[in-house]
Amino acid sequence: MKNFTTYAVVLVNIFLIMASTTFGCFFTSGYHVHVTNQLPAPELELHCASGNNDLGNHKIVQGYDFNWEFCENFARNTLFFCHLSWTNKEVSFDVFSSGWEERCHDGQCYWEARTDGIYFTGGGRPFKKEYDWKSK
Repeated sequence: MKNFTTYAVVLVNIFLIMASTTFGCFFTSGYHVHVTNQLPAPELELHCASGNNDLGNHKIVQGYDFNWEFCENFARNTLFFCHLSWTNKEVSFDVFSSGWEERCHDGQCYWEARTDGIYFTGGGRPFKKEYDWKSK
């Protein structure tokens, strides 16, 4: 009975640690990626995915965002990319890559689609232009 009690206490503690970590991640880091539309009409169209997760096609109106949370994989080679399309312009780029701990401050990655390009901040810093739109 003593072994069962010890085993139960250990399991409860592991569960509590997992529940208290960022985004429920255990042994890896959690991240939250936001892609915000700061463009006038028409809607921004986007498709985001990783090697394991297809997040689907989405249309976002001005001022709104598409966002998701995830845990970095154990191999620490997580990569998410997005393809954005607006009017006669498009761009594809990585929105998250393992090793971006400094870039995505506190696990937050913020992207903004603007008329002159795509901007990024990891939180707490000003947005910086990262990509230009390309003609379709």
